[in-house]
Amino acid sequence: MGAFMYHAIVRRKVRNLWRTVGSGEGGWRKAVALAAPDVHFRFVGDTPMGADLRGREGFADWFERFERTFPGLRLTLQDVVVQGPPWNTSVVTRLTVRGTLADGGAYENEAVQWVRLRWGRMVEDTVLEDTLRLDQACRRQEAARAA
Repeated sequence: MGAFMYHAIVRRKVRNLWRTVGSGEGGWRKAVALAAPDVHFRFVGDTPMGADLRGREGFADWFERFERTFPGLRLTLQDVVVQGPPWNTSVVTRLTVRGTLADGGAYENEAVQWVRLRWGRMVEDTVLEDTLRLDQACRRQEAARAA
């Protein structure tokens, strides 16, 4: 199989995965299942969602915390770029994040994700989101829950 075909297959799989993950309701479990046992996950930024962890368990814990903090938030894949061979594949996605916060206000943000795959397993996942917007949303969620 040529590189073009391999990259097309990976793009299709990433699009299908994001349809599941982005829908909420625990769809993230599929991403965790595809991760290597020692996956390195980073959610960059000094916010309550910031993380730098290793392993599927920590990866799953982060998603559970995200779902508790922002129930109903939807992530939508806008674009995906794939490059590299099966033993060292880079996947870059551009995402939009939308939902309604606990105070009834809208939340919208953008994120970029850089993933490294080794033979179909996610070994690294780094996410960069507008941290100012995210931090403000985290504070609004806390304030609404406290009220």
